[in-house]
Amino acid sequence: MDANLARATTSVAELGETPLGRQVKSLPERLAERILQDVMTGRLKPGERLKEELLAQTHAVSRATVREALIALARQGYVVRIPRSGAKIAEFSRSDLDDLFEMRAALLSVAAGRYTRQAGPAQRAELEALVVELEKMAGIADMLPQDFATQSVRIQTFLTERCGNNHLPDMYKQLASMGMWQLIRGQASSFLTFAGRMESAADWRRLADCVTASDVEGAERAGRLLLEHSGARVRQHFDTTSS
Repeated sequence: MDANLARATTSVAELGETPLGRQVKSLPERLAERILQDVMTGRLKPGERLKEELLAQTHAVSRATVREALIALARQGYVVRIPRSGAKIAEFSRSDLDDLFEMRAALLSVAAGRYTRQAGPAQRAELEALVVELEKMAGIADMLPQDFATQSVRIQTFLTERCGNNHLPDMYKQLASMGMWQLIRGQASSFLTFAGRMESAADWRRLADCVTASDVEGAERAGRLLLEHSGARVRQHFDTTSS
């Protein structure tokens, strides 16, 4: 290998960068992203059948490409493949919602308490800045629910990754990567209304104030209450759209 090329290859590896030749996504990957975008925007509904022939015609690709895309989406939990019946968008039930938010509430409660116990002035200031930004977003009447949801999840991730529990972040990420949760987050059903976003901002303010006051038990309660309120809003939307 040419010495200059060897040095360049080593440099890319050391930086952790993906070589250019590997950055181009395959056609099935791009189709999977397009289908997922349709799910997130509501053009494809939970439970809706996905017909390979129709998808192939719509996106001008082969049925083999469609099949690969659906297999990839099924691995991520967005699509359910049924033998001899094709595929459909994953559905979630009311009990699924209850289970999901119960687990997330428990994790966030632990993370909030542990973060409060060990946070110094700099760490408290970091959380405060994130919450202030969320409060600003909540005050914008036409704020996109998806943008607000992204900031809320960013703060949750911040707490879980800095709470000092080495196992909790992986548990959180595993839970957050579930297709059902991604569907909820993508549709931002907890933050569809101005009132819902204001309630969430108030919940985060309560938690941040507990952290500032070094109130561990208060932070634990605030973390749990935040997800309980979020779950209630999602369930209300689910009941409305399912009726």
